[in-house]
Amino acid sequence: MSSRPERALYESVAQSLRELTSDVEAAESHGMLCGMLCNPEPFDGDAWLRHVLGYAPAQRLSDLPQTSALLAMVASTIRALKEDDFGFDLLLPDESAPLSLRAIALGAWCRGFLSGFGLHGAGARLNAEGREFLRDLYKIGQVSAVDAQGDEGERAFFEVVEYARMGAMMLHEEFRSLFADPQPSLH
Repeated sequence: MSSRPERALYESVAQSLRELTSDVEAAESHGMLCGMLCNPEPFDGDAWLRHVLGYAPAQRLSDLPQTSALLAMVASTIRALKEDDFGFDLLLPDESAPLSLRAIALGAWCRGFLSGFGLHGAGARLNAEGREFLRDLYKIGQVSAVDAQGDEGERAFFEVVEYARMGAMMLHEEFRSLFADPQPSLH
């Protein structure tokens, strides 16, 4: 993500999570959200928030202020996945951040996606391509800061981000017809 509004959203989401005393980083929370949205089960915003907050005392997504960055992230992600214009993107630090930090955030996004997707056991319904994608996300989730260096690292990072982005859209499309509620709600 490189535009100023996306950078501001990443930073705002990180701040909101800190205020809620979550130990989950912004990229991981977005991965959890995307995993839940790509799952065939109807999206439950409250379940996502409980997952992000480590199942601490129940807080409802609807209890957050309307100006909450978390609400903005949920709404923009739902919108991006529903549209067929390939506008969906991973919430990661922007290009000005060191590659090592972006790589760590990408790993966290992948782990979050797997966590969110796995909440309802949808993996059993995946085709071979979907199962391979989830295995790849697991491997990407193991990345370390040492793995990302130099121009070669920048190219590899871009390719892996694009792979994760396209794979998430593929899973969402695969399960789109199974969504009980064609208009997922925020709560």
